[in-house]
Amino acid sequence: MTLVEMPDKSGSTLKLLEVDGKLFTRLPVDNVKNYRHLPIRHDDVILCAYPKSGTHWLWEVSTMLLAGKAETVPYNKSQQMMENCSADDLARFPSPRVLNTHVHYDDLPRDALALGTRLILVARNPKDVAVSMYNHHVGLVNYFHYSGAFGDWLTLFLEGKVNSGSWFDYMVSWEKVLKSDVRNPIHVIMYEDMQEDPVRETSRLAEFLGVTLDPEVMEKIVTKCSFSNMSVEKKSVQESAKILFRKGVVGGWRNVFTVGQSEDLDALLEERLKETTWTFRYQL
Repeated sequence: MTLVEMPDKSGSTLKLLEVDGKLFTRLPVDNVKNYRHLPIRHDDVILCAYPKSGTHWLWEVSTMLLAGKAETVPYNKSQQMMENCSADDLARFPSPRVLNTHVHYDDLPRDALALGTRLILVARNPKDVAVSMYNHHVGLVNYFHYSGAFGDWLTLFLEGKVNSGSWFDYMVSWEKVLKSDVRNPIHVIMYEDMQEDPVRETSRLAEFLGVTLDPEVMEKIVTKCSFSNMSVEKKSVQESAKILFRKGVVGGWRNVFTVGQSEDLDALLEERLKETTWTFRYQL
């Protein structure tokens, strides 16, 4: 385990934590080393997503669905992020818990695989992921120590030299899981579908979670968890939320990517995901 600096093509560096050959944000080292041994409860739900794919949003929705009411819980997503927590940290939260992670399926806690824990997988188009991740890195400059231009940073993203590694590897690995015979029930949510029709997607998620709610309560949860509401609420109590809840739109990448950069990502997407069934929407 060590702190590493990933240099872009212009010399700016992104500071990350490397543990067992895998890249993480600079989380508590002991927690990153030991999260696979976390005790998992039979009624836990684990929310899985590559960074900047909608984890915060779907965590809020899932938490409210399981609670059966449109009320924000008195803790936040990062406090239930498995790579960020010790067993003692997580033990103090009541069931049912919505844990969350950015790791691959094979790296989930052993208990989760053995128990057949319910998994929610959130996926988002890679161009909007890239823009959101870049703004996260430069916005939290005291954390990532990165101040390079988007075009220089994009090379790091395409090469998987960012926290959580390659987006392409992440999506390929989950495709294999979805096609295999695993014990875990898995519900897939596309970020763009959630943006297009949050009531429909929230209803689908509620069904997966085994939750039956009055339509009025469902509508209230959707409204409470809308990006505009979450952004205002979180920013009022958490400084970093100004970065975490930046815009949340579909298609914002068009204001950042050059034509050449977009074509480069398209080519890599065609090459790396050609054996998968993933399809992505880049605008609504």
